[in-house]
Amino acid sequence: MKVNAPTSTSTVSGARRATGGAAPGFVLPGQVEGGPAQVNRAMSATSIANVGALLALQGEDDVVERRRRATRRSSTLLDQLDEIRVAILGGGVSREQVARLSQSLREHRDAVDDPALNALLDDVELRAEVELAKLERAL
Repeated sequence: MKVNAPTSTSTVSGARRATGGAAPGFVLPGQVEGGPAQVNRAMSATSIANVGALLALQGEDDVVERRRRATRRSSTLLDQLDEIRVAILGGGVSREQVARLSQSLREHRDAVDDPALNALLDDVELRAEVELAKLERAL
């Protein structure tokens, strides 16, 4: 096997000195901060333009949050109905349980854009209202 000499060689340049010093805002221990080199840069226009995108995301988050609150409310109603069912099987329902169910039904329900979820939430509320009416008649 024959080894050929390199076809081109590059020369090593001398060491270059760093210009500009440290990044803005960076101070070594014992160094005094100040002077025109320490002035912070102004925000760029692109970061200001991103505010619109953040506001749009915030509005989208509101839809998700409304859906989450409506689902949580429905889940609370179902849990209370289950507690009442267990209490009925155990011998009696307390007025406190009826009052909690009544209070949960009076709470404001957030509007949700999903028609299937709205129908399900309506069914849960109707069931809770029927059970509440039966319990109030019995007490």
